Amino acid sequence: MRKLILSLAIVVFLSACANNSATSSRSTSAAVTAAANGRMIFLTGKDAAGFRILAQSPPLRTSCAACHRANGSGGVHLPGGAVSADLRHKALVVNQKPPYTLATLERAISMGIDNKGKPLDPVMPRWKMTPRDLHDVASYVLTLH
Repeated sequence: MRKLILSLAIVVFLSACANNSATSSRSTSAAVTAAANGRMIFLTGKDAAGFRILAQSPPLRTSCAACHRANGSGGVHLPGGAVSADLRHKALVVNQKPPYTLATLERAISMGIDNKGKPLDPVMPRWKMTPRDLHDVASYVLTLH
């Protein structure tokens, strides 16, 4: 009986150590993971785990980069006369009054409402994603130069 209790105590201890190590490892790489996740969503339309990002209505294209280009420069002519916006920092922040913030960019991506509170062109998908994915992709967009 004593051996059984000692064995169980060792298993519990080793399990706790493994869980603490995994948690520590995840939190250390959280910033890298968020940046990589945002980039992945922007370029491929899938999050870092490989899940496709969906929209309220089927989008014309399946990723941000497909309309706004991989560097965010936009200028892609879309059906109905729409032209994709330049998403680089200068266009979104420096040359905008008021400038886009992380919150207003998240709103534009998910709700189709611009920095002034006006609806974006309907060709812009209203993306449906987790709060984390939304935050990661909006943060990534704000790094484009």
